[in-house]
Amino acid sequence: MEFKKILLPYQQQAYNAIENYKYSVLMWSRQTGKSFVISLWATFRALEKANHTILIISPTERQSKNLMNKVKMHIKALKLISESEVSFEEFKVFIDDTEITVLETRFPNGTIIYGLPANPDGVRGYSGDVIMEEAAFFKDGYGVYQAVFPSITRKKDYKFIVISTPKTKHDIFGHIWQMSDKNPRWFRERLTIYDAVERGLNIDIEELREGVPTEDIWKQEYLCEFLEEDEYLLPYELIHACTDERVEKNISSEGEFYLGIDIGRRKDLTVLSFIEKIGNKLMLRRLEILKNMSFSNQMDFINSYIPFIKRAAIDETGIGMQIAEQLKEKWGSKIIPVYFTNKIKDELATKLKSKFEDRLIVIPPDRNLIQDLHSVKKSVTSAGNIKYEAERTKEGHADRFWSLALAIYASENVNKGKITVVNNNIWNSQKLEIQY
Repeated sequence: MEFKKILLPYQQQAYNAIENYKYSVLMWSRQTGKSFVISLWATFRALEKANHTILIISPTERQSKNLMNKVKMHIKALKLISESEVSFEEFKVFIDDTEITVLETRFPNGTIIYGLPANPDGVRGYSGDVIMEEAAFFKDGYGVYQAVFPSITRKKDYKFIVISTPKTKHDIFGHIWQMSDKNPRWFRERLTIYDAVERGLNIDIEELREGVPTEDIWKQEYLCEFLEEDEYLLPYELIHACTDERVEKNISSEGEFYLGIDIGRRKDLTVLSFIEKIGNKLMLRRLEILKNMSFSNQMDFINSYIPFIKRAAIDETGIGMQIAEQLKEKWGSKIIPVYFTNKIKDELATKLKSKFEDRLIVIPPDRNLIQDLHSVKKSVTSAGNIKYEAERTKEGHADRFWSLALAIYASENVNKGKITVVNNNIWNSQKLEIQY
């Protein structure tokens, strides 16, 4: 039908490939029209096959409704065409008799399109075409796959279509993508945002890129790269490449110092990370560990160091709020209170990781520090949100990691300058907690 010409070249190619293959798996970037082409294919498939069933399975009921709304949109467009084109007169009657509800579209020829959320119990018992849309984000992807795959076994021309932006290699989409590699029975396509633009999508990639908050999100959502689920953010090899036992030595009376403060009380440690900025490199000059220290004593301890630093970033989440407020009142713009949200933690962790990757940070080879830095795992939730987690140990809860990340945060976007240390012995006035 001429209506199919509304597809972009890469959408048209995928549409035709789906027609010719029993199995299809498409790894497409965000905003490239995945749901549009799939819903259009399902609509025409329903018109062309009588007494047929088409299942479109999405991660949630809300997403199922959104995709079924696209089916309804196609039907409405076809109706408008049929009203203006004489050659579509009989088709108009067909469309007029189509019954549309929230999660079902019933055609006069007996074919039904169902929009279903990804629930293993809810997708059992059907026979017909199966479309798994955004399959990487199914909560129980393997369960859904096991429940729905038998639906296509009854007839040779039943289709099994999986389309998604990638998440990890371990979810059901990652499994199908790897399993289908070099298998001639499968149509298999990876489409990045650059591929889509090259093949007809009219968007400004640079403008889009500027709006994406992190490099990892850009790589996953638009470059179709897998993220490893529960991967350690900083591998040991990367950390060890940035260690130097001499980093604490030769502390001068002048320098550009920044401080990161992660507040703890009973379960967690309070950690102060002092970094010196030399050119574009950051040197972890001192690490102070405060354990089971009262808040009043913590305040006194921190206040004794503030005169010698250019800027301090402090975790004001939960128990850190009071100390952050008092420090802000006393020292003004020197203090940056940071409230830990998922977005902020992602920004902090990404900045920290980039310093290690670019070899722009030097740390002492302290066992507890290295273990803390390595302990943080990065994962992606079923909703596609990035989170950072670490196991709680007797040595803390990644407190050194977040303290160092805050120090790096404090050192960013600050006018360059040097702070003169009034007391040359300030760095030797407290017991050093780093052990080699």
